[in-house]
Amino acid sequence: MFGFGKRKTIVLPDSYKDLVDAKNYSVFLEKCLMTLKNLDYKVLSSEDGDITYTNSEGNEAHFFLDNLLRKYLQADDRDKEILEHFSKLKDQTVAYDYLYNDFEYARQFLKILIKADDIIPNIEDFVHLRSLPGLAVMLVLDFEEQFHFVQIAKAREWNISQGELFKIALENIKEETIEVKEYLYDGKFTVYILFSGDFSASSALIIPEKFDFAIGEYGCLVALPTKGTVLLHPISTTDVLDLVNTLYPTVENFFNEDPSNVTLDFYWFFNDNYYLFRKEANEDGTITIRLPKELKELFDKESS
Repeated sequence: MFGFGKRKTIVLPDSYKDLVDAKNYSVFLEKCLMTLKNLDYKVLSSEDGDITYTNSEGNEAHFFLDNLLRKYLQADDRDKEILEHFSKLKDQTVAYDYLYNDFEYARQFLKILIKADDIIPNIEDFVHLRSLPGLAVMLVLDFEEQFHFVQIAKAREWNISQGELFKIALENIKEETIEVKEYLYDGKFTVYILFSGDFSASSALIIPEKFDFAIGEYGCLVALPTKGTVLLHPISTTDVLDLVNTLYPTVENFFNEDPSNVTLDFYWFFNDNYYLFRKEANEDGTITIRLPKELKELFDKESS
């Protein structure tokens, strides 16, 4: 007996264990697969939060389930949430072929998304930067409510340098509406929280141009828990680690509960560069966050 017809066991991805249990994830994935079948998608595999399917050109493509799962868990009508999600992600192969052949038209759709650098399969095939440690700055086409990651091979058809492509994308990001709210933590730390549907994290790349009020004497503290939520603090005193410890639960809540999470890390923005606050694991399961070496040296110099 070869076990033909046996149902494949659905394994709960490790990255989802804080969101949902194995039973409910299995129900969710089965609903996704049934919806895709009804929409005439040819699914090849469904593992680790990634549904691989065959697109209209006969090539493999991917549906990543992270965002959908978070919206599904919060939805009143969960079946409708899944159907609307996949219905929006219709195959746009013909449209993208046109955009790759007409740069003057395509340039208006160029945007940037910031992702964890280990979340994009075959990331080296796509146009990206590594300007933030541990993260990938991805060039995308924001077209008809979909984000299409720009492929290096296809982008060559534009005959435009990577630097110019990102410059254009950042100009487009500047036009996005970002809501800014000001809060006071611990009675002394001013924190600005940026809210938008998709581009708060991307806007962290244009702090001097759009959010210069968030830059203090020692630069800016930056947290990017999700694509739609960013926390900024103008660093003007040397006790910024006190604020980091205060903010961490808030950052963790955004990261765990909102769609499109990015990172739990904190960054120091100074002189157009981003430096990572270091994390050290403790034996009791907690973590200790330390200043970037360069910021510590700056503080030491000021105090000497």
